[in-house]
Amino acid sequence: MHISRLAIDNFRCIRALDIELSPTSVIIGENNAGKTAVLDAVKIALSRKWGRSGQTGFNEYDFPFGAAQEGTDGDIRIRLWFSESQRNEWHQPMVDDLIEIIRTDPHSGTHSICMQVTCSFESVTNSVEPVWHFLNDADQPFAGAGARNQNLSRFFDYVPCFSMAAMRDAGVEFGGRSRFWGTLLKSIEVDKDKAASLEERFSQLNGELLAADPKLEAIKDALKAISTVIANGAAGDVDIRAIPVNLWEIISRSEVVIQGQTQDPWLPIGKHGHGVQSLAIIFLFRAFVENALGGALPEEAEPILTLEEPEAHLHPQACRSLWLAINALPGQKFVTTHSPFFVQNVPFKDIIVLRRGTSGPVAASLPRNFKAVVPYNALLEAAIAKIGPSISWNPTSGCIVCTQTISDAQFRDLLMCYTGADRGPHHAEIKAMRDRSRSFIGNEEISKLESWAKRIRGEIFFANKWLLCEGQAEYAILSAVADKLGCPLDAHGISVIDYQNNGSPGAFAALARVLDYPWAMICDGDNGGNDHIAQLRSHHFSDAEIADRVTQLPKDFDLERLIVTCALRPCLLAAARELDPQVVDSDEALLALAYARKEEIAVRISAQIRLTASVGDIPAEFRAIFVRIGACE
Repeated sequence: MHISRLAIDNFRCIRALDIELSPTSVIIGENNAGKTAVLDAVKIALSRKWGRSGQTGFNEYDFPFGAAQEGTDGDIRIRLWFSESQRNEWHQPMVDDLIEIIRTDPHSGTHSICMQVTCSFESVTNSVEPVWHFLNDADQPFAGAGARNQNLSRFFDYVPCFSMAAMRDAGVEFGGRSRFWGTLLKSIEVDKDKAASLEERFSQLNGELLAADPKLEAIKDALKAISTVIANGAAGDVDIRAIPVNLWEIISRSEVVIQGQTQDPWLPIGKHGHGVQSLAIIFLFRAFVENALGGALPEEAEPILTLEEPEAHLHPQACRSLWLAINALPGQKFVTTHSPFFVQNVPFKDIIVLRRGTSGPVAASLPRNFKAVVPYNALLEAAIAKIGPSISWNPTSGCIVCTQTISDAQFRDLLMCYTGADRGPHHAEIKAMRDRSRSFIGNEEISKLESWAKRIRGEIFFANKWLLCEGQAEYAILSAVADKLGCPLDAHGISVIDYQNNGSPGAFAALARVLDYPWAMICDGDNGGNDHIAQLRSHHFSDAEIADRVTQLPKDFDLERLIVTCALRPCLLAAARELDPQVVDSDEALLALAYARKEEIAVRISAQIRLTASVGDIPAEFRAIFVRIGACE
């Protein structure tokens, strides 16, 4: 049972946040973007501490500044939706167990559960007061004490929640009292006869060790004198145990040792580097779930893990392979990361980008569907049947749901379902849904991006702005231009995407629109550049949007022809003479060499721009794309 949707209001830096979640959701964003707040909201909402004296999971610092004085509008609210992706996905024993809090969609027959946690700040007592409810189809609390109390405890058994902070301490996590390691050791069961036999052998070994040096026996005899001091001979007898003879003592002192390479010594986990320690703790969670958790919970239970920065202290190649290990962990995972190497293998649909907006963090991700809240009628039923499976009606939420771009014909069919005097707001809802659906990126195009953009996708998701260019030559020169304009790429969070080598301009522009990255594009003034602009139109970018974001070079111009005809020509000439000292200073000779050795000469041009060009030498076409993304004026 997975969390399919999470909504948070007035929790720490978050004012209002509503996100769709995957079985493994990876949250990225700059520091202070709210990533930890999202993980903690899940952790607190699913905490078992509620109801214990003085333990609520919340404290006064969880309220946004001033919210405690704003009355009920400042109350914390966290909602978690658990939904079936298809009918009968949940096993019947669990459905029977939680039937009092389950909502059933009358249209699809799928089940869902919505749990709401609210918390207010009581200024009189200077305390926090949490309340939790399960919500019915009308988003109102279920009636009756049973739905609130009895099922709350049982519900937690199906969604046990665990967390791992960024600062993972192997000394704690592999200690006898740790939640994972300690529980694993306590779960070990040894047959009574086998245990008795082992303890007898431990006792014999202990005796042999004591007999190995007479001094040990002498020390034991000296310690027996304690009985002459303690009243009534309470000390009785004294012994020395070089090793524990009780089986549980042996097990409780177990430790993990790791060998690096075959010739390396076996070392306790605490003697290894922080990267190995951190990774071992993550795999310890897997061992805990697979070997110790199941016996205490229902068979259908699935753990939920919140995990901060799993890549901590790991080598880049290890970070890349870590995604497979994290994704294979049992249960649902919420992961935050700052590693482009880790993100490099994460599917696009599992990535959530958090940013700080004017009213707190906002989230962006590839949309799974698009909705319009409108009333149901017979005309709508007929239109949905005509359009097909890409559009459906959700009676629980009272809205149309579409899962791909709505065509103009489909849009008109939906509008004709509402022709009365009140059609205005309904048409506005449908139009907004149609407009949002134009940001849809199909599975085929996502698959191409997954394949071709793997080299750069880790980097681009951590950038603030995207510049799209055709190839590697443009990539090299734009980097030098950025330095000369006083907006170096890394310092300004700009990622240059050479789309010819990594996908298509339309796909990257659509991805930037969905994930809310400011972007601009430069392309040649030839048929190839025209085709690239046509790709933007095929992704439903309007002519006004294209004019605002795209710089196309003059007709029949490409990068090399622009440079040879502008103030950067001396840079091209110097670069050409590095490759061929005999080159003639003519347009034809310079262009011939530039086309023949495109990438080589581009690297040398970029070096010359940094060394000899002035800001005034930068052509307007290059300056324009940096202006478009707000990097310079």
